[in-house]
Amino acid sequence: MKLKLSLILLLSIALGACTSLQQSTRQHEADSSFKEVRTCTSFIADTEATIRTANVIDAEAKRIADYPYLRTNRFLSDFRHEKLSNQAFDHWVNHLLALGLDGWRIELANLPHASRSKLTKLASQINYSQITLSGMSVDEALQYCASILIAVELDEADEQQNLKLKASTPDEYNTWQRMLGLYPITALIFRSGISRWHKNTRRIFALPLNKLPVSGELIQYTPPPNAVQLTSLQVSQIISNTSNNTLGIPEPVDEDEKKLFDSFAPTFEIDVVTNDDRIGAVEWDNNDRAEINIHSPKVYRHFSYARVANNILLQLNYTIWFPSRPKTSSFDLLGGHLDGITWRVTLLPNGKPWLYDTMHNCGCYYLAFPTSNASILKQTQIINEPVLIPQIISPDIAKKSSDSQSSHSPILRIAHGSHYIERVYFESSRSVQTMNYQYANSRELRSLKLDDGNYRSLYGQDGIIKSSQRNERYLFWPMGIPSPGAMRQWGHHAIAFVGRRHFDDARLFEEYFGYPDIGND
Repeated sequence: MKLKLSLILLLSIALGACTSLQQSTRQHEADSSFKEVRTCTSFIADTEATIRTANVIDAEAKRIADYPYLRTNRFLSDFRHEKLSNQAFDHWVNHLLALGLDGWRIELANLPHASRSKLTKLASQINYSQITLSGMSVDEALQYCASILIAVELDEADEQQNLKLKASTPDEYNTWQRMLGLYPITALIFRSGISRWHKNTRRIFALPLNKLPVSGELIQYTPPPNAVQLTSLQVSQIISNTSNNTLGIPEPVDEDEKKLFDSFAPTFEIDVVTNDDRIGAVEWDNNDRAEINIHSPKVYRHFSYARVANNILLQLNYTIWFPSRPKTSSFDLLGGHLDGITWRVTLLPNGKPWLYDTMHNCGCYYLAFPTSNASILKQTQIINEPVLIPQIISPDIAKKSSDSQSSHSPILRIAHGSHYIERVYFESSRSVQTMNYQYANSRELRSLKLDDGNYRSLYGQDGIIKSSQRNERYLFWPMGIPSPGAMRQWGHHAIAFVGRRHFDDARLFEEYFGYPDIGND
């Protein structure tokens, strides 16, 4: 970077045919550019140091070494293996920058007041030769500085290749734990236990709906009453209209985003025995410990993406939280503070669901529910645990046309206590108590207000909610997952004990499900 700016300066001096005034002007511009880069680098370094000192690092997207203004995730990292046009590369970098700026905003919001004031003062004192940022916010200064550094550090082919090499996302498994835990041996034992859970889950799903056990009262948490319902054609049009970019990534915003989430919003039918079976909003209690306000049912939502061959598929994520998974005895390894479920819908370009899948917010109990649009590929793993497919969502199950509200909005039957999903169906066959839930952006959980006016993330700097640790971590550690059973942040969900598999892996489905040759029909 310094060499590049020095060359600009030398070039301006070496142009002997120019007048002395022109030479002076070029030298001043080169000096000013170097000063801007140096000042921006220093300001970003001060910001990063302040964030680290305050222990408010947000772990949702991974920082990229040597590019502190850029961050990546498993979806964006998947593009680094491809030869991108200049326009596509710029669009990719813009996505990395958006993650970086968003991460900074979260971290700045979570800083103590004194630390924020210090950075605000530094930002207000920054003066550039051509632009003065006097009085501007830290966020605005970071945006400007990031644009300056991108222009200088990523304008050559070798620099772009270097970014691609570094824009990787590590997995959520510790190899050293597996080595110490004699993984080749212990994995076989765990594989046997997983098989028993799979068998029991299939047995539950094989029961008629009216034979599923009810220990308390069935309560249905339903979407807001003003929810919009789109047809598949309308969904397809939104996906197509918002994919008009060089990477082909669907990017719905505002009203389109709301309509999509409305159209596929699930109903959560829960067997409620105690308040631990009720969903709610995540808040801090008087002791700064996360609690679930069951008087304010909320579903947290966000987009994600899957890749199948050259196809980029939009995904809708719906997350609910329970106060806890209550322990059944003093020997219960699985119970503990907080519990939750994430339900995901992966959409085809034609606006129809390709498949549904779900996990608990620890990454545990992963289930896949392919539709008739997804062929099931033979799983050939010998040691790695297979993906559990307890139910296929066929037209017979949906009962009505693919453009109807009933087929878009499934009902998820959830057991009490364990909060296991026991069935997916589309028409309520009984009269039960209903409660509307409200939507919230999953981003809110990364910066929740405390009683003293400060903000703090629900998640630790490692992406794990420490208060939700389970005793199973002492038994399951040979599988290499940090604190197995604990609730964790998006991007940190390992969903297999045996093998390596992540909920947010862009290529998760390619090995298990065939993509239909239906285009946009």
